[in-house]
Amino acid sequence: MNPCHSRCPNYSSLKAVHYCSSCGDGIYYGEEYIENLDGECRHYECFHGMSELLEWLGFEIKTMETIE
Repeated sequence: MNPCHSRCPNYSSLKAVHYCSSCGDGIYYGEEYIENLDGECRHYECFHGMSELLEWLGFEIKTMETIE
């Protein structure tokens, strides 16, 4: 069985190098993630829309107003 069951003597728990700033879970080998300029990491699937992604990356969402 791969990976081993937690009671197996050959079992070793996965080590996370980064943790998701949204859900708090570790980001493990093979998982897709995004890192912003502040060094925060987040699972790709932890984003719930383009505006959330853009704001997290540091972009400001603006509304165009008329010029008089």
